[in-house]
Amino acid sequence: MAIATLARWLGPWADSTKAPAVDTRDDEVDGMRVKLYQPRRASGRAFLIAPGLHYAGADDPRLDRFCRILAAAGHLVIAPFIPDYLALIPTGRAIADFGRIADALPRWTDRKPVIFSISFGSLLAFALAAERPDVAERLVIFGGYADFRDTLRFCITGEVTGSARTAARDPMNQPVVLMNLLDQIDHDPALRGALEAGWRAYVERVWGRPHMKLEGRYLAVGEELAPTIPDPVRELYRIGIGIVPGAWPLVDDALGRATVRTGPLDPTPYLARVRGRVDLVHGTDDDVIPFEHAHQLAAALVNADVGVHITGLYNHTGAAMSRLTALPRELATMVRVLRVLS
Repeated sequence: MAIATLARWLGPWADSTKAPAVDTRDDEVDGMRVKLYQPRRASGRAFLIAPGLHYAGADDPRLDRFCRILAAAGHLVIAPFIPDYLALIPTGRAIADFGRIADALPRWTDRKPVIFSISFGSLLAFALAAERPDVAERLVIFGGYADFRDTLRFCITGEVTGSARTAARDPMNQPVVLMNLLDQIDHDPALRGALEAGWRAYVERVWGRPHMKLEGRYLAVGEELAPTIPDPVRELYRIGIGIVPGAWPLVDDALGRATVRTGPLDPTPYLARVRGRVDLVHGTDDDVIPFEHAHQLAAALVNADVGVHITGLYNHTGAAMSRLTALPRELATMVRVLRVLS
């Protein structure tokens, strides 16, 4: 039974270091790698993954584990590697690339897929659903964002726009925020590649490793890499890591430019055009995109059939045991989410 398999592997009792064994294979679409997870019993749906920003794509152990779980539950899983998202600097080109993956769906399945987005992949899911209303069975949006500018602000300050709440943020995302705003930040453009390479090397060392947040270990990694950065941009590199203060004034100034709010990463133009079923799943402890964005998205999806599932059992990266004081309510929410995925 699909829901029992999902519960076994996705419940807060599961060992996040283990995953079910399933068959995988690679394909390619216009030079983009696509990783396919094959169910042993083709009794379920097809899931098209709209990935978040991550240098490893579906090779990230957390996403790979999730895709394997879906396949173990009987679903075919199609996980594309979107070049902009691998580079950690998304542009409007990512939307077109995801559309090319959708064009190739008949190669793998004759079923309309569930589009499952993760974090910043919500933009890809909403854009595709708006432009091609009949492409998907439904959307499942995990940790999606409603406002790109507000999300970047939260990543630096922990402040939730429109709320008095200040939440825990993941400090290891800070350099990626600056990477995406470098067009608006003063630096030597001839050294931009070296600066971005330094931040990326740092990200590859610390992301997905929660212990790096303890006792400022992520800062030590940043310091270790600092000598490899050219002198003229080394201070900016260190600001991006958080070794020295100064990130917020740079980001605040950059976010003041209208292009940041109205650019190609703004999901607003797509939301009212999305129809059909949309399930918004968001963790209360999400330290990348605050859960309030789920409610903002629900309000903007005026022509969709929207379900909102706010839970303390899942954070931005997977299952958690942080809210067991509300166990009955949380488990009820988990069951609803698992039914969506079953």
